[in-house]
Amino acid sequence: MNNLKIMACVLALLPAVSFGQESGFQISGTAPKAFNGKKVYLDYTKDGFPASDSVAIADGKFSFTGAVEEPTYSRMVFDPDGKGKMLAQNIGDRLYFYLGNEHYTIGIRNSLRTASIKGSPLHNAYVAYLNEIGGGFMDIIDAGNKAFAAVDKDAPDAEAQYKAIHEKFEAKFEDRRVKELAFAKNNPNSIFAVDALIDAANKRKLSEIEPVFRKLSKEVRQLSTARQLEARFLAEKSVKIGNKAPDFSQPDIRGKMVKVSDFKGQYVLIDFWASWCSPCRAENPNLLKAYNKYKSKGLEVLAVSLDDTKGRSAWLKAIKDDGLPWIHVADLKGWSNEAAVLYGVRAVPQNYLVDPQGNIVALNLRGETLHQELARIFGN
Repeated sequence: MNNLKIMACVLALLPAVSFGQESGFQISGTAPKAFNGKKVYLDYTKDGFPASDSVAIADGKFSFTGAVEEPTYSRMVFDPDGKGKMLAQNIGDRLYFYLGNEHYTIGIRNSLRTASIKGSPLHNAYVAYLNEIGGGFMDIIDAGNKAFAAVDKDAPDAEAQYKAIHEKFEAKFEDRRVKELAFAKNNPNSIFAVDALIDAANKRKLSEIEPVFRKLSKEVRQLSTARQLEARFLAEKSVKIGNKAPDFSQPDIRGKMVKVSDFKGQYVLIDFWASWCSPCRAENPNLLKAYNKYKSKGLEVLAVSLDDTKGRSAWLKAIKDDGLPWIHVADLKGWSNEAAVLYGVRAVPQNYLVDPQGNIVALNLRGETLHQELARIFGN
């Protein structure tokens, strides 16, 4: 147990958000010339899809330009040792901030974590928001992981130490959620109220979150993240056993659009998964066994991948490597996959069994439970 396992502006002066700015963003960075040739990476969301960019530092400078349709939570990763983006982000040389169509001046001294950001009213507002709720999510995660790493795993009380650390940081997150709810109630015009409610909703009942959400300003509720949260409220009320399965349409691996309603007259298991999801991959052989047994009796599988545009090749490789012969679709928007948002999916694997009339008859069938339910329906 060596990782933290608890995952899973001045505010009144927050500037009005312009969702359709045409000028775009400009990021101007500086770094010691000793870092020349080292790469800086930028990850953000554009038009609903994950977007990435990278640049090498030259003459002690680096820059990014682009445009976003609305402010978006973003990540910058600095690779000072030339070991690649993944290792750099894992060791923690990264910076989380909100990216809007503004000008940012970022100064790296030794690490991106301690870099300064100037020139952006949006970023100043975000810093003030974090100060009010008790810090950034990843800052708490990193502190927890550091505390775990400091424990001697061979110590006789190692497990007790791990438990104490876990409880300490869970308490920090709970205190943060209380402050997030208060912030959202007190700042209905802030774009950060949506982030506050999304995080709080990961542990609180949606029935507690929705009334606060409904009091946010109309403009804030039009943010894409707000619409996704609103979809979760709807999914909790409608995506349940006995109700009609919401219809959606997504492209298969060849680009042909496939709809849930195409399967009317047969049983279809809507399976949400991803190539990077280890539990999903571990369940695939079990699902394949069930599919082979019951396909001739009328079972079909519609697999919806939560891979994104960068993961398309990994998605296709996983289908081939795992030998999955059923129908696969994806809009390649990652966790923003429109079908996943429609069904309120917050974790994978997750599935829904739909009967020939289009009604949901079972949820989250995995392992032996999947075989028992299919045997009940189709007989042995």
